Amino acid sequence: MKKNEHTVDIVLTGPQTNVVIHHHPSMAGVFLKAFFIAPFRSNIIKENQVVKKTQIVLNQYKPDQDQIASYCKVCGFEQKQIKTIPISFLQTLFIGILGKFITSSFFPFNPLGLIQIFQSFELKRKVLMDEVLDLSCTLDCIKKTSKGFETDFILQVRSGEQIVWQGISRYLSRKKTITENKKRQDKKEDVFLNIQETIEIPADTGRKYARVSGDFNPHHLYPVLAGLFGFKTAIAHGMWSLARVIASLDKKFDLQDGAHVEAAFKLPVFMPATTTLGFESDNGDDNDKTIILFELRDKKKGLPHLKGQLFKNDRL
Repeated sequence: MKKNEHTVDIVLTGPQTNVVIHHHPSMAGVFLKAFFIAPFRSNIIKENQVVKKTQIVLNQYKPDQDQIASYCKVCGFEQKQIKTIPISFLQTLFIGILGKFITSSFFPFNPLGLIQIFQSFELKRKVLMDEVLDLSCTLDCIKKTSKGFETDFILQVRSGEQIVWQGISRYLSRKKTITENKKRQDKKEDVFLNIQETIEIPADTGRKYARVSGDFNPHHLYPVLAGLFGFKTAIAHGMWSLARVIASLDKKFDLQDGAHVEAAFKLPVFMPATTTLGFESDNGDDNDKTIILFELRDKKKGLPHLKGQLFKNDRL
């Protein structure tokens, strides 16, 4: 382990293990395996535990145009540019691969104890629907923090030899206690952005997003299933929330040719819900790059669900 003031880096052992799969994993199989192995997995790593750097690869993927059109409709993207793939859709191609990863012997944590806390992705150029894509998902790093263990997966999409999209999915296997002082400090420092739009989130949003993304985590689908995981009702997918925000930003800033997005997931969205999207420009002295800060909040209480930033090179 490597230590600094705030975190402990868990050193992954090499050489890298490469696993090639030939089709997207069955999500039903992923969930069954997750429930089966959960009692035998921990939320922590022991001092001497060995974790290998591993990559799962799926080559020759052909995008489903009907699926992308349905995704655009569910997430609010305009369909006038239907020949191109939305920047956030490419993350959904990794849902099954990530599911296979976290239920494999290469991953040390309980898959049912993971919470996605961060997502970034960069679209390097416009990606067309008729392109054949190669996908790779790499377990890149694990860090021990005050809240628990954070795991980063590096996601990459290639067309031929060119990387056209890449992202980081970060998951937390958390400890049970967070100090109240920290909670109060976070709330005091919270700064609200100018509200640009009100977004209604119907109760069936989770089921609609599951059908177009493949993410059928039960707590997103029905209140009774969410109750089994300790939620009072079904919660929206964090990635739907981010996609819905990006759809609005795309209409204003046109992200089809390239952009970089970073987002931190905050409090869950209990459906149905009314939320507000706030965003502001924060370019500073960089005239060649558009920098947009954005957030999604509960309309009534102002509590944050999502915060992030978007970078777009205006010379693209």
